[in-house]
Amino acid sequence: MLGFAPYKHSPPYPVLIMFKFIPQATLLLLSVSTALAASPRMSSLKVSQPEAAVMRACTQDELCVEILPGCEGEACASGEADGKVFSLTGGQRNPVYSRYHLAELLSPNEDTSLQLWPKLIRFGDGILAGAETKLRSMYSGGGASSTTLHLIAFLPDQAPFVVLSVPQSASVMIRACFSEQNMKQRAGACHDLYDFNASLALTGAYAADMPVLRYRSKATSFPGPVSRSKDSLSGRPLRQRDILTVTDPQCSYQRLYRFDPATRAYIANKPAPDCSDYTTP
Repeated sequence: MLGFAPYKHSPPYPVLIMFKFIPQATLLLLSVSTALAASPRMSSLKVSQPEAAVMRACTQDELCVEILPGCEGEACASGEADGKVFSLTGGQRNPVYSRYHLAELLSPNEDTSLQLWPKLIRFGDGILAGAETKLRSMYSGGGASSTTLHLIAFLPDQAPFVVLSVPQSASVMIRACFSEQNMKQRAGACHDLYDFNASLALTGAYAADMPVLRYRSKATSFPGPVSRSKDSLSGRPLRQRDILTVTDPQCSYQRLYRFDPATRAYIANKPAPDCSDYTTP
């Protein structure tokens, strides 16, 4: 009677290859999907009209930021600090860790106002939200304003704190023509104009569990490469070909900002240039 012995040899090589690499491919897909899910993301905020001294902006899923009075009525009488408060609400936030007092961002001796940054950065359990301070100055021949973005970190079980303050935008108009001779000297372009605009974006990378940020700026001046430290009427008369807007290469730059746990702040990969001609009113 013939019998069949059990198959004692290993499966064919292609079968081994199949069983060897399917688990690795699955793990690779899982790791990629996990990385994508953990990537920081920037959301736009819909800013509402201010009501009763409260500024409010929200994402589509009702995560909101607000600037509101620090106290009113009995709360002030009980000793709560006065001034504006930056608040983060929604998303099951713990109110104890969702309020930041903005007093240190404002100068009592200058014409400063507050507004909301219309974006929000989410990463893991953390959020970066922004408040913008706008400073204005008036001159006899013009005026100036500048806006600084302050990023505030909201992390689990920590009081909110500012991690980055960078120039966001600025506009300066100075000098004027006070005589017909001045008009001829300046070829009719009596004012010096300076403009500065910057943007903040995500790189997709992390440093110390915080998103790495990319900062880009562009600065322009008119007419031509003027300077606030020089008297424009002391130079040669302007010609029509001089009446143009030019980009300042020094103050049109890019920096990467990484979070430094030691200072609890974002640090640029290299120092920013002196752009006070543009950013100081």
